[in-house]
This record gives sequence, C-alpha cells and structure tokens, in this order.
Amino acid sequence: MRPVIRIVPNREPDTGGSEPLPRRVTDPDDRAPMVLDRTCGVPDCHALAVAGRPEQAAVLRRRIATVLPPATADTAQYLVSELFNNAITHSRSGDEGGHVTVTVHRFPDRVQLKVIDQGPRGEAGSTPHMRPLDLEREGGLGLRLVHVQAARWGTFHDRNRTTVWFELDRPQARI
Repeated sequence: MRPVIRIVPNREPDTGGSEPLPRRVTDPDDRAPMVLDRTCGVPDCHALAVAGRPEQAAVLRRRIATVLPPATADTAQYLVSELFNNAITHSRSGDEGGHVTVTVHRFPDRVQLKVIDQGPRGEAGSTPHMRPLDLEREGGLGLRLVHVQAARWGTFHDRNRTTVWFELDRPQARI
C-alpha cells in the first residue's frame, strides 16, 4: 500500500505537538520559476513546504517521484535531498518550527527545482557555495554534486530567505 500524503491549506496545522504535515504552497513568489528563457511559456508547477527535519527528505523524494517522469525523477530526488539536508543543516529551517519549501516546475524541455530555506542563522550567515574538495572531510559535496549533475544551477537571496535552484534537461524523444 502506498503512503498517503495529505495536502492541507497554506496554514500551520494544529498537530498537537507532533510534526507539522507537509502543506501545499500558494505564495506566488515561491511558485514562480527562475526565468532563464522568456519564450518558455507558463510552466506546470508543484510546490510543497515540509518541516525542517531530516526524515522529511523521504516525503520530498516521494512527492518528486509522483510529479516527474522517471528519466529525470531519480536525479531530481537525489539532488533535492542533498539541498534539503544543506538547508536544514546551515539555515534557520533546521531550527525548531523551521520549514523548507520545494518547488518543481515542468517546462517542455527541462525541469527546474527550487529549495527555499528560511535564511542563515544569525547575522553572519553565508551564501551557499562549493567548498574546496577535501576527501578527508565529512560532507561538503552537496553543491558539487548539483554542479556536476544539473544543466544549470544558482542561488538567490530574497527577504531573509535563500533559494538554491537547479535545472535538469529533459531527454529528447526519439523519432
């Protein structure tokens, strides 16, 4: 039996102290794609906000699997998991009551995913960046994996939030 993901209105549910449920995102700023090509038309968009807890990465992976074709879903799931874990490790999204928003935009020739966190902890926060490669250090490979596997990627800061986005080109159909 497949797990059921309950979508609730864009408000914090009363869960009696347990984890908040994933919720559909309706904020147009979150749902807007990073526009790189003005001729692409309006994309098909899915957006979900989840609690900033490590176990929520599985919820995101399942959601991505339901909205993307298998040719791009596996890579998208892997990269979103990396970025989600970065967000809860390095931002206020990983603090008590924090959340992360993930959007999926389907264009005819590509898919674009955004991971939006609640911004850095404290005033001395840093911008997501690739660390120098150090195979002796644990971690530090997430953005490097995005760089290698995504067709395009970048970061954006707005209203004390940080967005890391990436695009995967869709395979062309054979004729």
